[in-house]
Amino acid sequence: MGKHEIRLRRQRLTARGADRFRNFNNVMQRHEEEMRIKKIVKVFTLFAVILILVMLIIIVTRFEKRQEEKKPANTSSAHLPSPRHLI
Repeated sequence: MGKHEIRLRRQRLTARGADRFRNFNNVMQRHEEEMRIKKIVKVFTLFAVILILVMLIIIVTRFEKRQEEKKPANTSSAHLPSPRHLI
């Protein structure tokens, strides 16, 4: 046996090693809960980011449509001759 194998076996027999694995099921349950919570937070964050991007796209397209509606009204009145020039 090498030094590392002896050291590993010695740690298994100590109280510290036994304490480490005494509540293994509890540790695993807590870990699984934390992983589930992390997944839920990631999904919620991704959903929120996508929702914000879609809202921004909708706002920008509506703003552009309003700007386009205002432009033709102003340009068409500029091309019409004024009544003073007709007399």
